[in-house]
Amino acid sequence: MPGPLSGLRIVITLPPHPWFGGVDYNFAVEMSEELRTLGAEVFDLDVAGFHSGNANYIAGAIEALKAFRPDVALPLPNALYALLCVTRDGKNVLRDILQIPTVMLWDHGLLQLPRQILNHLPMTPAESGGDAIRRLRQELNHALFFHYSPDRGHIAALDQLGVMQASKVEFFLQPAYPNFVRYGYRTPLSNAFRTRVAFAGNVYLQAAKDLPFRNLPLLAGIESRVLAAKKSRLTECLWDLIMGEISALDKPTRKELRLDADSTFFWNFMHEEIEMVGNTDVRLSVLTGLKREYEFYGNFVEPKSVDTLRSQYRIQFRKCLDYFTELPLLFMNSDVMVDVINLGYNTGISPKVMGCFACGGLVLFDYKDDFLKTMGDVANQVMYRSVDHLNTLVDEYLTDPRKRRDVSRYLQHRVATEFSFAALAKHVLVDKPVWKR
Repeated sequence: MPGPLSGLRIVITLPPHPWFGGVDYNFAVEMSEELRTLGAEVFDLDVAGFHSGNANYIAGAIEALKAFRPDVALPLPNALYALLCVTRDGKNVLRDILQIPTVMLWDHGLLQLPRQILNHLPMTPAESGGDAIRRLRQELNHALFFHYSPDRGHIAALDQLGVMQASKVEFFLQPAYPNFVRYGYRTPLSNAFRTRVAFAGNVYLQAAKDLPFRNLPLLAGIESRVLAAKKSRLTECLWDLIMGEISALDKPTRKELRLDADSTFFWNFMHEEIEMVGNTDVRLSVLTGLKREYEFYGNFVEPKSVDTLRSQYRIQFRKCLDYFTELPLLFMNSDVMVDVINLGYNTGISPKVMGCFACGGLVLFDYKDDFLKTMGDVANQVMYRSVDHLNTLVDEYLTDPRKRRDVSRYLQHRVATEFSFAALAKHVLVDKPVWKR
């Protein structure tokens, strides 16, 4: 029986294997296999040859792509990798040479895409370049790019800054990747990562400490105030809190600090302050506020920070986990997972949340408006609005296993049927193919 994507010829991207610990590469591989299972013919375009500027590889890839005659491109695991497929003279292979529609599934689009497009990461205001808004508009607002964001807050922010009209971006809820959906149909060994309460993720103690702009008193003051505000009001996003601080500065100070969206320093400052400093400080604040004992897994980005986590934060660090073979088992065998959504999301959620639900696990995470609007009232069963609220939810689920089972099974069913990558691919490529306009 033909699959829903039968007849489609799709170009996908494969990230360089070493990047982000191989996670993005493995995501792309399994997502491309899912497209094949759904009936599509798929061309795997290796990004590594473009990143290294290998002229022979690029020329060969272009000829092979022309012979393949693709209908559409779907960069995997996210839109960032479409921007890396360029020739040595700067032509985008998908957009400028093949001239095919490209479905751009964002991840942390608001922070991730500008850094790649601007290709300038000044660590101090004095190093900043300009003309950022025009360059972002020029790259993103192309007729062959069809944008999808998992975060309505990102869409609104880019619209407000004049980068892209909100009407040009479709919203989607982050899907569960195929691997986690498959694990949901398995029965795990009962002793595999058996925990009562666990956290799985990264903090960036050393990377945050090494940021040069944190030594500038005015920027350090902004950071101190926004982190305090975020920790006291967890439902607010760090981007908005920082933008509020910037708006309160007088024009000469904003100009001196290059905290305007047309300056390249602004975009790097926002990225590092949110992704490195914010994620580290807020996650550790929430975790150390837990009343129940918990186990910490992950931290593959900074494994040397483990001793500091143990000595300064009294964190019971267990081990780094393989994202595809061990993390699903932790999700399945933990009574309660606790998460602090990557602060790079303003109103959306991360794929980790959907992966946990797809496995049949239960994860409690800080309030995100997009999840409530999409999932309905059940969202309030798994989202906390303060550390005290989190502790209350943890106690409820640990003392009421029937409630835990009922909520997790309901969410597992919805994620596996409505919010899998397969369902998303069918939606954007076939059911509502805006790329065919």
